[in-house]
Amino acid sequence: MIKKLLTTTLVTSSLFLGAQSFTANYSFAAITTSTGLVDPTPTPTATGVTFGAFSAAGTGTVTNPNAGGRFSFTNWSIGSTSLTASTYSLMTGALDTAKYYKVSITPSVGYYLSLTNISFKTQRSGTGIRSYAVRSSASSFTANLPASVGTSTNLSVQGLNEFFWVDDNATTGKIGSEINLSGASYTSISSPLTFKFYAWNAEAAGGSFGIDSVTFSGSASLATSVGSVNFDLNSNFNIYPVPSNDGVLFIENKNATEISKIELMDVLGNVVLTNNANNESKIKLNLADLPNGNYFIKISSGKNVTVKKIVVIK
Repeated sequence: MIKKLLTTTLVTSSLFLGAQSFTANYSFAAITTSTGLVDPTPTPTATGVTFGAFSAAGTGTVTNPNAGGRFSFTNWSIGSTSLTASTYSLMTGALDTAKYYKVSITPSVGYYLSLTNISFKTQRSGTGIRSYAVRSSASSFTANLPASVGTSTNLSVQGLNEFFWVDDNATTGKIGSEINLSGASYTSISSPLTFKFYAWNAEAAGGSFGIDSVTFSGSASLATSVGSVNFDLNSNFNIYPVPSNDGVLFIENKNATEISKIELMDVLGNVVLTNNANNESKIKLNLADLPNGNYFIKISSGKNVTVKKIVVIK
């Protein structure tokens, strides 16, 4: 039984607002040759961020992947032949802004998102693409993001941050494609970001471009302002009884305004309990099974977010 459950008057920002790092991987494990233009694989999860599913655009009459276990389609712009071999300067194609793979990443309500890196594996068929690049909504998809090559000797970076598949005869998957993100466009993000993966210089319309094991690295931090974030108990919410003898708390809006969501987080920002509240003005929360320690109750009501600290001592 909980002997003491205390609230404090002010959340210490150094305990709660620290960035929570994540490495989110898209495995494409559920992809088959009949799964359509959207990856059905469950998306990655991380505190403070929502990852969307990959989708394909510009594939024309091609409506399914050409392989399983990776995101791979045909019908890319032609610009290479077997005679041009491994010479980038002999490629004749160009990036088509209507042909791409797309994914969006959205900060959760009350969080800021920072991204540092994207890494992914690529694969092509014998008549597949030779060039590919990544762009984002931060530049309205007008510029290739900074590209580099890790361990693969079969990949290089050419032109303006264009990845180039060096060996025309190679068709097995290659790791090592890296996108390096920095600057204000990818730090303290409070709105969705969309990334598009373009490919071109295929040898034939039936040539493929596949991506696999796409990994986004970054961090999420609790925002200090989303509509209105209140870190003080002198807010519109009552939490009672304090102390609680059985671990059951009631959270009530003094103004009878509906509560949309309640999240309980530990000091590292990990969500340990969620109550979607169903737009009620009074919510019951049972914390009896929690171990001793400091926790934070984040109460969302419309665009307003209130954070309160509690201490569990059994």
